[in-house]
Amino acid sequence: MNTEQTIDAEEALKQLAAQVPPPNFRPVKFAFTEIGEQIIASLMKAADEQVAAAEALRVDVMHLADSIGAELEAHAKRIEAMQLRTKEFGLSVLDAHKKFINGGEHGDDQG
Repeated sequence: MNTEQTIDAEEALKQLAAQVPPPNFRPVKFAFTEIGEQIIASLMKAADEQVAAAEALRVDVMHLADSIGAELEAHAKRIEAMQLRTKEFGLSVLDAHKKFINGGEHGDDQG
């Protein structure tokens, strides 16, 4: 048998094999495989529950962080307003000092 005949024979076998329907094969199920599948399903369910709980916790933390940020901003605005009032008060005291001390005269020639 030469190479060309071998290739023809192999091709003919492939065509015959394609015409034969596959056997109705069912894999054998053992009790330990069913138990293993239940364990896998339980592990996946537990993991999904943990992911859901973590996502819910993240949402709660984001709300808390937003709330803290808003409070910090409000406190910063109050402190800024207080600093402005303190500065204005200091300037008014300085103006009063200039107006009423020494008859309102403030110069380098006093002595």
